[in-house]
Amino acid sequence: MKITPFWVSVALFVPLALAESTATSATSTSTAAASSCTASLVTSLCSYPEPDSDFAVASDGRAFCWDYCSAHPPCSFVIFSAGNPNTGTGTCWLYPGETFNASEGTSDCANPNLSVYSQPVCASGSATTTSGACAATATPSAIASVCGYPAPGDCFDDCIASTGASDCLSQCAKADSCSYVVFNPEDGSNSPYASGNCWIYPNGTFNTGSVTACSGAAEQFVYNNLCPKPSVSSSSLSSSATERSSGTGTAGTTPGSTTSAATRSNGTRTADNTTSSTTSTENSAPIGPSLTNPLAIGVAILILKALQ
Repeated sequence: MKITPFWVSVALFVPLALAESTATSATSTSTAAASSCTASLVTSLCSYPEPDSDFAVASDGRAFCWDYCSAHPPCSFVIFSAGNPNTGTGTCWLYPGETFNASEGTSDCANPNLSVYSQPVCASGSATTTSGACAATATPSAIASVCGYPAPGDCFDDCIASTGASDCLSQCAKADSCSYVVFNPEDGSNSPYASGNCWIYPNGTFNTGSVTACSGAAEQFVYNNLCPKPSVSSSSLSSSATERSSGTGTAGTTPGSTTSAATRSNGTRTADNTTSSTTSTENSAPIGPSLTNPLAIGVAILILKALQ
């Protein structure tokens, strides 16, 4: 009489364990996403001037180079330098802001190891580096290229690391207060597309009298903030005037509601973008035990027959 409850508990536990194992294996399986970009082979070379170290990236194959080029504009062409022929790995060479010059390369060798590809075409379109701050920061145009410009007064808060001039201007656009920025490339590359330091000037204008003469190429790039945020006072006055003239106040609005329109730096965000949603798309396992697994059903039947 004491054995029966034990076998009954086993009969109930085994299907439950098998059901949970099945659910776990179904949700933990993932497949690596294939490249969404393609590019045409322009030519194969034996040599070509190498880019700065900031623009040479280890790659597991040609497809990675296409994706990387698309994600780091401006990139009109990319070179894959083959490394290990057995694994297909190598190095991606990027030349931001440049066009391919065939006269700079050579092809007089038995086995060219440099594959030159055109600008990739991707299913998702071309990427930008604005991080949603303002579209104008994607392809910034410097108002000056200088040397020796002084850092802002509060460099603790206004001097930040940046992946490039576009990222620097994007951070300026998202800042509470930013009039203009000075981007300082690192490692002596003197390229606005290399990583470096971003100096943010909350107010004032660029002072040409504060620069020094360059002994070589320009070392700093100056950009005005093309996406300044509206001041709090002007926004409040404009909102109040609109409500009084239209006679449609918002006294019934609950503080913190996410259904109201939110104005960002581009001033075009709509209420549809801020409405909260409770819809969930996460895969979840059944709450109760599932007995649809044939193996689980078979084990349960055998155990029940043994008890008879």
